[in-house]
Amino acid sequence: MMKKICINGSRLYLRVDGMNRVLLEMVRSLDKIAEKDRYVLVIPHNVDKECYERIRDLKRIRVRRTALPYFRGWDLMFIDLLELLPQRITVNLFNRCPFFGGGINMIHDIIPIAFYGTSDGVYLRNVKRLLKRSDRVIVPSESTREDIRKAFGSKIQMEIINPGWQHYRDIREDENIFEEYPAIRRGEYYFSLSSISPHKNFGFIIEAAKRDSDRLFLLAGAMNRGLGSECVPPDNVMFLGRISEGRAKALMMNCRAFIFPSFCEGAGLPPLEALSCKVSVLAADIPSIHEYCGDSVRYFDPDDHDLDIESLLHTSVAPPEDALDKLSWDAAAQNLKRIIDSK
Repeated sequence: MMKKICINGSRLYLRVDGMNRVLLEMVRSLDKIAEKDRYVLVIPHNVDKECYERIRDLKRIRVRRTALPYFRGWDLMFIDLLELLPQRITVNLFNRCPFFGGGINMIHDIIPIAFYGTSDGVYLRNVKRLLKRSDRVIVPSESTREDIRKAFGSKIQMEIINPGWQHYRDIREDENIFEEYPAIRRGEYYFSLSSISPHKNFGFIIEAAKRDSDRLFLLAGAMNRGLGSECVPPDNVMFLGRISEGRAKALMMNCRAFIFPSFCEGAGLPPLEALSCKVSVLAADIPSIHEYCGDSVRYFDPDDHDLDIESLLHTSVAPPEDALDKLSWDAAAQNLKRIIDSK
């Protein structure tokens, strides 16, 4: 008898972000190949409307919406206990492991350790527990796998499942943002999209803007840890905050170049999304971006605040298809199903 697969959808009570994106697109692609009635996606009652619209019409994966909204013990009540039942496998695609251990669990990155050097005992124990007690561990890149091995010396087998980018084709541009912000002129600005934290290295953008006062530099994303106290933006840096996917895509499609200066990433979807829009991408020379984007982006030293961006833009790169053709959500779902079927 084939085991039932229970996918944890608790994060879908939040708006779409990096981890939610992986969860949503993996489930949607898995729905194309899953055995009917074997899979169930368990979601809280207060699932985000945008997330729910993307999963409500699944054909083979049953969506079970609980009577209760998400709360601190939701996972334990609706997912973790399922791992104890016979003929059940739980799947968590966002940095967690069932309370009782077991399951197929994904860890996206360990940036709090790899970059910030956290001494948070709770966080460290949770990561160690996930590595030790999971039945199988998934990571999004070789870079993340190496970070984990360096930090924990873990010899546990970790499967790599690279994400895709095809979701970006379905997002419709919302060009009203150009009417709301008349100073943003098509083709005349640099664009960066990410949560705002020190490891995202927006200090690089600020220094570049100081040297090129005739260009507008746009930063979009939710404020997380902030820029860092040493960063003082000049007048030609515009913070847009968290914006809709439609507005972000409109800005992506019309920028002079997309800049991704991050010091540390587990994956990094925005450069792939930018490549899918056929715009020039300038990215920090870090392992995870090389792993995904290959020679299709222009790399720079993230510590080089004297970089001439305009000169870098005139260097040659490989076609975006060289990177994009190697990655897809369908391939990611096939890999996930292979891991599930091997249990």
